[in-house]
Amino acid sequence: MDGTIGEIRLFAANFAPKDWWYCDGSLLAIRSNTALFAILGTTYGGDGKTTFALPNLMGRSAVGAGQGPGLSYYDLGESTGNNTVTLNMMNLPPHTHTATGSVVIPAFSEEGDSGSPSNNVLAAKGAMYSSQGSDSTTKPIPLPLQVGAAGGNAPLSINQPSLGMNYIICMYGVFPPRS
Repeated sequence: MDGTIGEIRLFAANFAPKDWWYCDGSLLAIRSNTALFAILGTTYGGDGKTTFALPNLMGRSAVGAGQGPGLSYYDLGESTGNNTVTLNMMNLPPHTHTATGSVVIPAFSEEGDSGSPSNNVLAAKGAMYSSQGSDSTTKPIPLPLQVGAAGGNAPLSINQPSLGMNYIICMYGVFPPRS
């Protein structure tokens, strides 16, 4: 399969063709691959004296180097991103959750005859708890509530729908002319 040295292609087979290799981050000897080293250098790793690395696109998507309008800048060879992220309070905009409820306490105009509230109903002097007539419940009391933080801090998958394929790089072929 002909190619230009350093060219990367998607390949649907489970093998790399002759003169091609997987983009798997492999460290290669410079002395055995001088043409490819002349193109890649140490952009993807290696010490630059005896070794250099191939790009590692296993489980990753390629993104164009540079910056488009309104987009982030990416250096050639920069690896970024995560498979999952855990959202916490710092990731969410400030907000509150409100709930409302009413508390109704039955009260009677007769005076109480027990000093213990256990299993008893509030007793009162007439109109002590309510302006309503005697032997009635009190008026509902608006009770604003603020709900606290909830959640389990479990990581959230951020992978887009994907199909596993092999990225391969041309190791031996036509050396690309510089323009």
